[in-house]
Amino acid sequence: MKNPRKYVYTTAAASMFVYSAAANLLPLCLVTLTRELSFSLTQAGVLGFVTTVEQFFVLIFSSYLAAHFGKIRLLRSGLFILAAGLVLFTLSRSFPSAVGLILLMGLGSGFLEALLTPLVEDLYPKDNGSKMNLLHSFWSIGLFCSVLIFGELLTMGLSWRVLFYSLATGVLAVGFTYPPARKVPLPPSRKDIGHIKEIVSLPGFWLVGFSLFFAGGAEGAFAFWSAGFIQLHFETLPRAGALGLSCFAAGMFLGRLLSSRIAGFLGLRNLVRISAGLGILVSLSFFLINSLPALYLFLVVMGLLIACFWPSIQSFGARILDVDPTMLMVFLSCFGVPGYSSATLLMGIIGDRAGLQTSFIIAPVYLLMVVLLMSSTFLSLKGEVKSKKRSH
Repeated sequence: MKNPRKYVYTTAAASMFVYSAAANLLPLCLVTLTRELSFSLTQAGVLGFVTTVEQFFVLIFSSYLAAHFGKIRLLRSGLFILAAGLVLFTLSRSFPSAVGLILLMGLGSGFLEALLTPLVEDLYPKDNGSKMNLLHSFWSIGLFCSVLIFGELLTMGLSWRVLFYSLATGVLAVGFTYPPARKVPLPPSRKDIGHIKEIVSLPGFWLVGFSLFFAGGAEGAFAFWSAGFIQLHFETLPRAGALGLSCFAAGMFLGRLLSSRIAGFLGLRNLVRISAGLGILVSLSFFLINSLPALYLFLVVMGLLIACFWPSIQSFGARILDVDPTMLMVFLSCFGVPGYSSATLLMGIIGDRAGLQTSFIIAPVYLLMVVLLMSSTFLSLKGEVKSKKRSH
């Protein structure tokens, strides 16, 4: 291993790829699952939400566990647990069993969600957001590739259970690629209770955290429900829903590549505010769309605009708050993950009562909150700013 830092970064990117494929396989199979296991839309939304409570505690404890066992060991364990969860989820025969088994997947996903971003922060501590956006572009690549391949296979009649088995194999393979932790020295993470109190006492932490909550929700609105909406609203095959989700993924991939290039020029805060502001305008046009080609184009544009949120907001927080970045990013994920799932659950509830199309009103509302909260950070961070020149 000539360049351990580059090797670990590549492995982290591969982890993000399979994590994305695993997280988005469920939404792609949603219509099939609702029919086979007799789910309502609300119950389908609960599947996306139920792991949030679990992941919240996993995220909280992961910073403590990382300080004791190291990020690499926990990431490897997370991949192994996720692979086991994918296999066992195929045993689902009812809604209660699906809820129980998806919790295992949530445990493995929680470690990945918590530690991939701070791992890259440790590898590239002086990065201006480009490495982080590039890492998260592999989420979009994983989404794009998985939905196209899996959507086609579902359309051809392949069982969703076979897809879960296949993906579990890939997740397991990535887990074995991580090098021994002793070969990649990383800066130690703080775990003392006093530092936790220090973080949560900062007003800027709460503003950045809730920004990520609503940013995650805006992403979840399209990532979780786009494929299902296309299949139900246009009465199409899984292939059409997968193509729509892949359009969103393609937009996110392009957006994160672009963000990695312009983040240093615009500044992370401005990048997020501009993208969210444009996103509000574009998302409102959703209710005027009445054809699949127009919807596909819409999803590309929305993916492009939403792409920068998660990595840029986390990087922004690490730049302006003079605290341990691992603990900070884990705590910020405690906002982003529930935000993502809050949108999927609310949309399922609204969908059952007023139609799934109406439920997409969640997107512009969440995006407006991102603009307001990120704008408020400018006024609240006096005395908390670590590097104004780099972040503003």
